[in-house]
Amino acid sequence: MLDYDLIIIGGGVGGTAIGAILASKGFKTLLIEKNKFIGGRCSSYEKEGFKIDIGVHTFGRTSRGPHGKILNMIGMEDAIDWVLCRNPGPRWFYQGKFWKFPRELKELIPNSDFSSLMKLFRDSMKMKNLEEFERKSVKDLLSQYTDNNLVHSFVDIISLLYFVVPYYQTSASEFVRCLSSLSADFSMGYPKGGCEAIPLSYAQGIEKFGGNILTGQSVKKIIVENEKVQGIELDNGKFISSKFVISNAGIRETVNIMIDRKFFEGNYLTKVDNLKYSISALTLKVALKKPITDFKLVTSFSLHEPEASFNSLINGKVPEEVSLFIPIPSNYDSNLAPKGKQLLIAGTAVPQENFEKNREKWIKNSLKSLETIFPDLSDNLLWYDVSTPRDLDKLGGKEASVIGISQITKQTGNDRPSPVLPIEGLYLVGGDAGGWGIGTELAAKSAIECSEIILAKYQKRKYS
Repeated sequence: MLDYDLIIIGGGVGGTAIGAILASKGFKTLLIEKNKFIGGRCSSYEKEGFKIDIGVHTFGRTSRGPHGKILNMIGMEDAIDWVLCRNPGPRWFYQGKFWKFPRELKELIPNSDFSSLMKLFRDSMKMKNLEEFERKSVKDLLSQYTDNNLVHSFVDIISLLYFVVPYYQTSASEFVRCLSSLSADFSMGYPKGGCEAIPLSYAQGIEKFGGNILTGQSVKKIIVENEKVQGIELDNGKFISSKFVISNAGIRETVNIMIDRKFFEGNYLTKVDNLKYSISALTLKVALKKPITDFKLVTSFSLHEPEASFNSLINGKVPEEVSLFIPIPSNYDSNLAPKGKQLLIAGTAVPQENFEKNREKWIKNSLKSLETIFPDLSDNLLWYDVSTPRDLDKLGGKEASVIGISQITKQTGNDRPSPVLPIEGLYLVGGDAGGWGIGTELAAKSAIECSEIILAKYQKRKYS
């Protein structure tokens, strides 16, 4: 008799989400997480009364997106208490001022270019057949509407926020899907309790439906015999049998390390080897003596030539003015900071390859840019923590990427890796296979798609 119907490797958003879905459908489920905590890149820690996200997060669609759908699927609709980014809404910081989008953007560019940008956004809401845009970049699409440099700089920053890749590489179809869904749902926000509230609610669902969670244990290998999954072996040598294994550890680690390349055909291995990940990030977690802003979310940007700027960054040059994505978690949930204090998190995309040799300059220039946005910051600074690409790599591998397999041309839609691996009973979930969306919503959508595939196969087998 099998120990479990399914074993999930990795307790990030994708792993916990699919575990909750399938446990709720009666699957005997085991989730194994190598860290001593659940959540991966969507986890938190505590320090001096502050509850701090490891990453930098705002959630585009909250209860109206895939996170809400999963909780509805498992009958836990109220498990997450979302706070929307309203009153005040998001702000952009450019040339020393805070701007509302889109209304105030028209003060910065000619009316014709503003009208063209708004037309792109309106057209995005109506686009139905997106396959024709899978292999076109956002730059290609935007250039059909306007060549204004500031508009292109602005959209490039949006692409980096959504996908952590520049707009001239990002798939236009993925951009349109995300932009149109965000505009339609109008529900950007953040969960009370910090970002870890999301994977913890899914983990609660796993246990609610009789599943087990094992933390602080690593999977050494996935056992395959006769081209079929048999279960997994832990680092301590223990074998646990199962019908299905679902990996949230990343496609390369799964194929190259947890199984063995000998089980896969050459064409599949070539495709895996050629996949590209999103780049990494530097994150500052800033503890303040008192509140210095009532905004919930600020994004800074500057006029730039996207391709030259990105290539310069990849080649190791640190910009003097760093573009920052800045959620203020304690303005969503005051319990995330001690009474009377404020928690601010600022993140920016950085390359993994040459970050360490420029580490101090990245931190210095990011802090200087943050102080330009909030001049009261230095006088009210208690302390700050820093997360770097090395931290992301230790946390979840995937080449220290922020998201996983990047949503660039030739890697979205039908070109994206399938959740179904070419070994019977073996699946992928999370930011490396299937799905669409921004960050954790991509992982959650992947979990929904993978669960539907497994449920369809299970039901067919059950009744055949």
